[in-house]
Amino acid sequence: MNLKKTFGKRLKILRIQRGMTQFELAEAVGIDEKHLSHIETGRSFPKANLIEKFLDILNIDLNTLFDFPIEINRNILVDKINEILKTVSDEDLNKIYRLMDFFVRR
Repeated sequence: MNLKKTFGKRLKILRIQRGMTQFELAEAVGIDEKHLSHIETGRSFPKANLIEKFLDILNIDLNTLFDFPIEINRNILVDKINEILKTVSDEDLNKIYRLMDFFVRR
């Protein structure tokens, strides 16, 4: 995962959801529109104080801003799940199976 690009895409989505242009958000947080463009395209990453301004202006919390999917290759994910399952008791394995079955088949 490229954190700068993923963060930038997430920020852009949240900005658009709030009906703001790049110019409006940049002006509201006190930066140049070009700087915001660089953040949204992943060419730069904002400092903590700027992230705090984004949170305030977009009226969101930190979890919302950083709520983006972690891109993991399917095979790697299956291997990681199998490694975890090898360490659980038979009783817990049965519980996990029932939960998985419920969520997959519903």
